[in-house]
Amino acid sequence: MGGVIAQDGFDYQLWDGLARLPLWLANPAFEQIIFEGLEDLEARFFTPYAPRERLLERFQAKAGSLTPAGVREVFETFLQFETAFPHAARVHTLVTPRLSPSVAWLARDPSRVRKARPFYAPFADVMAASDAELRNRLIETYGVPLGAFIAESVEVSERNLPDRDAALATFGVELDRTYPSLEAPQKRVAEAFEALSALARRSIGSPIGRLVLLRIIEDALGTRLPLPQALPVHIRSDRNEGNERSLEIDASGFSGRDGKFPPQKQWTDDLVVPLDRTARWLRSHTVPRVALSGSYRLTTAIVLGWSLRAAIGFELEIPTRAGAWATDDRPSMSDIAPTWQIAEPTALHGDQLVISIGILRDPAPDLNETIDVPSESVLRFFLDRPIPSAKAAQVGVATIKRSADAAVARLRPQGIQLFFAGPAAFAIALGHRWNAMPPTQLHEFVIADRTYVATAQI
Repeated sequence: MGGVIAQDGFDYQLWDGLARLPLWLANPAFEQIIFEGLEDLEARFFTPYAPRERLLERFQAKAGSLTPAGVREVFETFLQFETAFPHAARVHTLVTPRLSPSVAWLARDPSRVRKARPFYAPFADVMAASDAELRNRLIETYGVPLGAFIAESVEVSERNLPDRDAALATFGVELDRTYPSLEAPQKRVAEAFEALSALARRSIGSPIGRLVLLRIIEDALGTRLPLPQALPVHIRSDRNEGNERSLEIDASGFSGRDGKFPPQKQWTDDLVVPLDRTARWLRSHTVPRVALSGSYRLTTAIVLGWSLRAAIGFELEIPTRAGAWATDDRPSMSDIAPTWQIAEPTALHGDQLVISIGILRDPAPDLNETIDVPSESVLRFFLDRPIPSAKAAQVGVATIKRSADAAVARLRPQGIQLFFAGPAAFAIALGHRWNAMPPTQLHEFVIADRTYVATAQI
């Protein structure tokens, strides 16, 4: 019966993998899957913060009943992999129809804690206590280091897939849940399920790429999956959660809580470098258009626009309250642009060109009062009204860039000190065009002290 048992086991892991595919395909960072690689099923994702710029999600699927000792054995194999290859996997998951009663809490309690985290995000002490209680229980059950590892990196998923019909129904449910506007006929869904199953069976031990999976499923459905035209990039701060349907940039450490910002090296290591990796990955996948979301400080906004700048082939959709600003929404000759107040510098400040840009609030007076920069050393831009549209933003950016280029050519600075006060959307648009400039030091304004602190350099 060995062959039959092996086939049943493979069917179970195959069906579980197909049920996960709809949500994986909705995640732009998802790259490939492999059945029967080093684990039953593994999925690979681009992650700009990982040492290898990729992370695995690994699944061991057990179709039969598992004893508590069998569960421990699976966890130990996960830990062996993590010990041999640290930071290669984001999560290790045990998938089984049902756990025995004595260990059923392994599927229930961690899931409850994880699902509740967004709700308790404003209550860091509550969330920390919940995580600590779960960790302590796992350590009591499995000891150290296994229990601590399970708390950090292991999930247990109970999924009952006794036959093909149950697997097809689960696949259909996940497809509807992920793409509620798809409305594919059940016959087409079944054809997609069979096509994906056939592809997986003939690809055992070989990776299957995102584009191949998309083509197979869309050909079978007879329609395109409703994926966004522009690749979504989400900026996570201390005010919002992650978004599993976007490529995520973690800027939570740069949110300026309590008026405190990290040193420049941390801005470089944890923001500039990951964004540079992201830009290279996007270019390698010929992605020309990016839709941004999330919340961010002005420095993060400028760095974001600069990392995905026009000069290296990107166009951006920048979120605003009135709708997205597209960086390729070019103004025409008939468009009337707001008039900027511009004051040209007569000298450098040391060997630096100081640039002050203000929209509604002018930062130039603060420079003279708090960091002793004379007004004659400041290239000053000020606009006394809001930026009304993407076209007006592009005109404003072009005005600033043209004057800055001329000042650099005339004064020959070794670097630029940039001070900005205005909407984050305009800061992104400015960074997007900040090309072929001397090294530019960015700053954030600390309201409590009415001073500027140096942040990132681009």
